[in-house]
Amino acid sequence: MSIGERIRARREELGLSQAELAKKIGITQGSVGNYESGVSNPKMELVPKLFDALEIDANYLFGEAPREHDFTYSESLMIQKHRALDEHGRKIVDFILDEEFERCSQIESAKSENRIEIRISQLAASAGTGDPLSDEGYETITVRRTPESERADFAIRVNGDSMETTYSDGDILLVESAPQINVGDIGVFVVNGDGFVKEFGGDRLISRNSAYADIMLHDYDVVMCSGRVIGIAEPAE
Repeated sequence: MSIGERIRARREELGLSQAELAKKIGITQGSVGNYESGVSNPKMELVPKLFDALEIDANYLFGEAPREHDFTYSESLMIQKHRALDEHGRKIVDFILDEEFERCSQIESAKSENRIEIRISQLAASAGTGDPLSDEGYETITVRRTPESERADFAIRVNGDSMETTYSDGDILLVESAPQINVGDIGVFVVNGDGFVKEFGGDRLISRNSAYADIMLHDYDVVMCSGRVIGIAEPAE
């Protein structure tokens, strides 16, 4: 099917007359007739207006095979220009394209080496009075690759300011899984279903912010240590 046949078929599908389509594009009815009969093709500067008026993309108009992603107007124009070049021109363009593709690939590869994916809890751990963690689930985020992020088993977001100035509200903490930690270490704990980021004090959980009282641990409490905090996740570059 030619370009003109595609224009006519789509125009009729939308219920537009040649005059109505011409008005939308800003050309004469005769020009539309010439497109549809194959006498002439739309000038490239009119193609975007034609796309909008007919609610189509480059794949439809130029007969390209379906792709996962449609061509943008700029990409379609580039293809048209490339096809109009002679052999010498195509060799120059292809050489530059290959060089730039290789350069960008190397940059992206270097960036990838500095990134790492890690699981993060969808629920925050409280640096305050406790958040429920019983229905804990995880998603994956990308962070900067560091010795700490490579060691971490999961991450969790801080909610509250009781661990200021060591950790702040909103920080993403890197956690190494551990069923118990040493006194003085900071860990993620679940006490009677509520999650905390606190310093372990043996018989209590300690806040670094003096405005918060210690949380005493009793024999009747259900206490679980999820892991030791080993650092803060840094944004990936």
